[in-house]
Amino acid sequence: MADASSGVSGSDSSQNAQNAADRAAETAAAQQAAADKAATEAAAAAALNSVQAAPVDLSISPAAISQLSAMTVDTVPSLSSLQTLGGVPTAATYADIAQATATPTTPAVTEYNAWSAGFSITPNDPATVETTPLSAVSINVGLNHVGDINANLEARMGIAPAQVTFAGAVSYTNGVTTYGLSGLAGPFGGIADPNYGITATTATELDFGKLGLSLNVNANADGFTNGTFGANVTTPLSEGWNGFAGVSVSGDRNGVNAVEGMLGANYNANGASLGVSGSGRVDTRTGDVSGGAKFNLGIKF
Repeated sequence: MADASSGVSGSDSSQNAQNAADRAAETAAAQQAAADKAATEAAAAAALNSVQAAPVDLSISPAAISQLSAMTVDTVPSLSSLQTLGGVPTAATYADIAQATATPTTPAVTEYNAWSAGFSITPNDPATVETTPLSAVSINVGLNHVGDINANLEARMGIAPAQVTFAGAVSYTNGVTTYGLSGLAGPFGGIADPNYGITATTATELDFGKLGLSLNVNANADGFTNGTFGANVTTPLSEGWNGFAGVSVSGDRNGVNAVEGMLGANYNANGASLGVSGSGRVDTRTGDVSGGAKFNLGIKF
C-alpha cells in the first residue's frame, strides 16, 4: 500500500527545484542586462573621449606682416596686371593706403550770367576830396551783369542840388563782331531840364584790321538836339606800330554842322609808347577850318 505522505513530499521537492531554476534564470538575465548596459556606456564614453581638440595658432608672424606691407597695389587696372596681387603695378603699398586719409575736395563754383551790385562815391581820390565842390559829388549805385551779354545799370545821385541821373549799357560779342548800346537820362530833380542820350557802337575784325562804327543821338523834352556819326579803322603797320584813321559827321536840328577827321599812328614795345596824330575840323556853315597835331611819349619803369 502506497504511502500518501511520500507522494506529497515528492511533489513539493519537484516544485522547489523548479522555483530555484526560475530564480537562477532571472538572476542570469539581470546580470546579462547589467553587463550589456555597462558595455554600451563604456563604448559611448570611449567614443566621446577619443577625440582631443588640438589648439590652433591664429597669430601672424612679423615676417608675414612685413611682406604684406611691402606688396604693391595697382591703381590702373590692365589685363597684364591681373596676375599680380592688387591688380595694378604702382609704388603705393598696402601700408601707404591704410595710413592715407581721404581729403574731401570742394567743387569750384563759377557764377555765370549773374548780376552783382556796385556802390561808389565820386570823387574817390582822397587828394581831391577837400577841393571838390559839393555839386561835383555823387553817390553811385548799380548792377553789373557778366555772361553771354554784358550789361550794367547805374544811378548817379547828386547832392547839391539833389538830383539823379540814370545810365545803362549792354554789349555782346560773337568773337568777330562786338555790339554795344548805351544810354543816359537826367538829371532829374535838379534845376536843369533832363536830357536823353543813346549811343550805338559796333566793331568788326577784318582782314586788314578793325572797322568801328558809332552813332550818338541826344534829345530833351523838346525833341532831337544833336547827334554824331563816326567811323574809324585801325590796322597794323609793322612790328609794334599800329595806324588809325577816322571821320565823324555832326549835326543838329538844322542839319549837318561839322565834319572832323583824324589820322595817326601808335607804337608800343618794351614799356615804351609813342603816339603821333593829326586832326582837322570843318564848320560846314561858316567854312572855318581848324586842326592840330599831337605827340605823346610814355615810358614805364
